[in-house]
Amino acid sequence: MLKSFWQNYKLVSKPNITPPNMISRVGNLAESEFFDIISQINGLNIYKNKRVKDSNAGLHEIDFIIVDGFYLYLVEFKHWVGSIDISGDGWIQTTKKRTIIHQDPLAKLLKNTQIFKDFLTNNEFDLSSYKILSFVVFDKTKISIPKQIRKNRYILTKHNFLNLLHKNRSKIRPDSNSQNQLKKILTSMTVWSRLHLYGGEILTGSIRYFLIGNKKKKLPKHFRVNLDLNWQRNNTISFINALFGRRKKLKIKSKIYKIHPNDSVGFIQAGEFEIKHIKFGLIEKIVKDDEII
Repeated sequence: MLKSFWQNYKLVSKPNITPPNMISRVGNLAESEFFDIISQINGLNIYKNKRVKDSNAGLHEIDFIIVDGFYLYLVEFKHWVGSIDISGDGWIQTTKKRTIIHQDPLAKLLKNTQIFKDFLTNNEFDLSSYKILSFVVFDKTKISIPKQIRKNRYILTKHNFLNLLHKNRSKIRPDSNSQNQLKKILTSMTVWSRLHLYGGEILTGSIRYFLIGNKKKKLPKHFRVNLDLNWQRNNTISFINALFGRRKKLKIKSKIYKIHPNDSVGFIQAGEFEIKHIKFGLIEKIVKDDEII
């Protein structure tokens, strides 16, 4: 019992510092700024970081889904710097510090576009009157891109994409039943969960379960909620709470989960397959919510 109290105390009072991934943070900020810009255009419905499931239950993320009347824009947003070259099926990004090999973002987006169309059709949505347009949008203009990429009409700078949105503004709107059905379907699509850790690192992926007292606790399906752990670190009350085993109450939908700092989240990071256990005492907040205009 004393060992458990001591573990809880250490996690709350002296957690491991996990510094943020600055490249990832800058990219997230750029996405948020892009979202803020397009949300100022009246009449658009915007869905950010939505995941669509394929026939094999694989999940694919679409950075932005923008609805304007009968137009649906799917956007793969890139905040890249340096220079880009094409090599086979990959794109090679070269910066001052490193070289990164990327999957062709347009090929990835076109694949996700077909999965998205199948998803809407499987939800009995009639796409016959709608036009789906897919674009890779570069945030930065000061990036060296080969002519082969620049000539592709589905690869645009942020400035040119915004001009396209304004030029193609839809004056004709679907009937209210169609609009409501589409909104319901798009809202139902899941988003990534984000764990904000002590020190600034943010983990992006899927929460599979809570591990409380060595027992797995299943979570409601497709839950969306923001949870602030608020451990009151370096505060006397934190020591008392940890020592006497006081548990925080996290409410998700109708369920209440009582946790200690040494309990954990079963979490799979985006792009990985292994479940990792992240201690609650290391987590500042959990974010799983939508940004919809």
